[in-house]
Amino acid sequence: EHDRGEAQPVRNAVRIDHENAGNELDEGVELRQIHGSWHVDSSDDEDGQCDRNDNIHDATLPQSPSMDLDEEENVLLLDEIRKDVIRTHPDLRFFLEPKEDLGQKRYAALERILFVWAKLNKGVRYVQGMNEIVGTLYFVLAHDANQDWANEAEADTYFLFNSLMVEMRDVFVPDLDEADTGIHGRISNMISLLSLHDPEVRCHLDNVGIDPSFYSVRWLTTLLSREFLLPDTIRLWDSMFASTHKDNFLRYVSVTMVMVIRDQLLRGDFSTCLRVLQAYPPTNLDRLLESSRALWIYESQITLACHKGGIGLGQALRSITPPPAIIMAYGLRGGVAPQIGEQVRQAGERGL
Repeated sequence: EHDRGEAQPVRNAVRIDHENAGNELDEGVELRQIHGSWHVDSSDDEDGQCDRNDNIHDATLPQSPSMDLDEEENVLLLDEIRKDVIRTHPDLRFFLEPKEDLGQKRYAALERILFVWAKLNKGVRYVQGMNEIVGTLYFVLAHDANQDWANEAEADTYFLFNSLMVEMRDVFVPDLDEADTGIHGRISNMISLLSLHDPEVRCHLDNVGIDPSFYSVRWLTTLLSREFLLPDTIRLWDSMFASTHKDNFLRYVSVTMVMVIRDQLLRGDFSTCLRVLQAYPPTNLDRLLESSRALWIYESQITLACHKGGIGLGQALRSITPPPAIIMAYGLRGGVAPQIGEQVRQAGERGL
């Protein structure tokens, strides 16, 4: 097993020799041993992330204090990554395979991917949760039916992870927390959607003291990979990657997840609500996705009727039949608005 204690020398931790590594992590990018430590090297700087003329890659440079600092930074980074990597899918046999030490080699592949990506993206750097995304991608790619492609799982995982981070990297940048694309901005957008469609649950969670960040930070930063079993996560990601707006997809799915367990939440106190939200109960994922999509479609129809048709919200709700998969919409169970006569009767009962 990986050592949880003192960080090992970088060259041992990375284990980037060609027999173990198998593949370069990205085209034109590899790790070179310089003065006893591993450094990112790039012969092609198309993305502008590495400087071709950066003297740090010159193996003839003498030792210097700055080189020592860089080496220490690498050790700390790898130690941080390793502590998270060895907790990635800890019950999955794929990462526990004892034959030829395959499990540890697969964990080492995750370390290399995350280390190189962090070194090439210092404006973002490594953040806990990235290991869950990389671990899931690597598992899927390593099980490709085409063995030639499966052998390239490490390089392909790096490419896909980098492409995904281009879209969601703002979530991991502290300076952008309050932006719409930052973590606090995305949480705010999610809670606004919950308030629109299920204000009763939103108010109850506020009243018992559940801050949205208690559960939604993990949901959004790991793309819900820790809330479901791995087969369900893969099914969820298939739909998410097929969506043209991944952040919007994730927002509607997250709100629908809250509404699926609304009865448990409304009966619960602080500890019950927190437990249910942080250890999401087993659910039918296909129904969850269907309900999420139905909510988005129905909201789009209502919005279009109000803006283009020039009618009020109440009239739009009574005019458009909601999809049967909807759980809650606009504060109405099933999204079904009572007719005017029923509204008058309910108002009278409340008055009495």
